[in-house]
Amino acid sequence: MFRNVAVVIIFSLSLYCLAEDLVISTKGHQCSIHTSCVSCISETGCKWCVAQGVCTKRSCGDDNEIYPKNTRPNVPGPDFCPRIAETTELIFASGQKERVTIKITRIFLYMANTPWKCKINLNGKDVIIPAVLLADIVYCERFEMKNESENPYIEGTVKVLWNSTRAFDGSLPFKICRCDLESNCVACQN
Repeated sequence: MFRNVAVVIIFSLSLYCLAEDLVISTKGHQCSIHTSCVSCISETGCKWCVAQGVCTKRSCGDDNEIYPKNTRPNVPGPDFCPRIAETTELIFASGQKERVTIKITRIFLYMANTPWKCKINLNGKDVIIPAVLLADIVYCERFEMKNESENPYIEGTVKVLWNSTRAFDGSLPFKICRCDLESNCVACQN
């Protein structure tokens, strides 16, 4: 009789573990939909693997991990996410070659010697241009800002990429004005 009780206990533990695995699998799938550090750690049970640029419930191995606040003492919360620090909108005159500079924060040492890029989104198209990191500022290579629309202003954004493909959280908004349609544009006053 004692032997039957032991079998029942082991069987119950197996079912519990199986159910727990199912829950972990479901949560892991929810984590993988996030593409930024801040959105990742807003999801319960998820953490951001910095070097891999992925959101997961599993271990990041040797990678730096960013956790939601109040979970781990070493790197908790969105303040530890690599991100664009300033998001003040810039204004450019159409047809001018401009250099965009972007202040970033939470730069991990291993990021510094990787290739840096700026991803400019304008008119729904992405253009990736070389960039350089000096201290906490990313200097995008000069890029011709063009407003070929019939609107006095068009809007775009710039994202910072490290290791050529890994994006910092956030983007820097900008406008390009056509001086022939909007003579009061700040960028046209020069």
